[in-house]
Amino acid sequence: MKRFADWARWYNTSHRHRMLGGRTPLQAWEEDPAPLRRVPTEQPSHLMLAGAERIVQKDGINFHGLAYVAPELYGRGGQRVQIRYMPHDDRTIEVYLGTEHLCTAYPTGQLTPAQTDAFREHARAEAERLGRERRRASRQARCTLAPMTSDSAPAESRLVPVADGRDRTQRDRDRALAARASTSLLGLIDPTATATADPES
Repeated sequence: MKRFADWARWYNTSHRHRMLGGRTPLQAWEEDPAPLRRVPTEQPSHLMLAGAERIVQKDGINFHGLAYVAPELYGRGGQRVQIRYMPHDDRTIEVYLGTEHLCTAYPTGQLTPAQTDAFREHARAEAERLGRERRRASRQARCTLAPMTSDSAPAESRLVPVADGRDRTQRDRDRALAARASTSLLGLIDPTATATADPES
């Protein structure tokens, strides 16, 4: 260890580097005008981890034969995320959504009691949120909206029974189809009209 420390001291303080214009690394550091900023302790360690991309599955993030879970992953099934990990250490993985650190995930079966409680609480809250969204979407699906392209003032939207809504939708489609198939503007005769006798025949 002492030999390595002596070498590092010599390299940084005495060795003149050709790529640094003949300066020592210490001189280059002291003359560099770039401002310094303090970063969180965990950030440099995350940057030095190996990286990979995964898709969140129903059982979590599958990696190296293990399923990693965290409360923050609930409701994110099918979402693509980036993970960072320490090779040969399967105790945790760091999960990122783009450049944002999302959570630290742990292998299933290795969660502490506190982590298990947090996971269940988060899952319950997420299930309630999704239920509210489904009910809201169901209410909106039963609304009939006035056409936005009409010249007249739009009628007020209202709720209608599901059966009436289906009938109205079918009638609207039939009218639209009939309008497209109309031949009156072309001066043609409707082939479905009842034929009349030719007075000259």
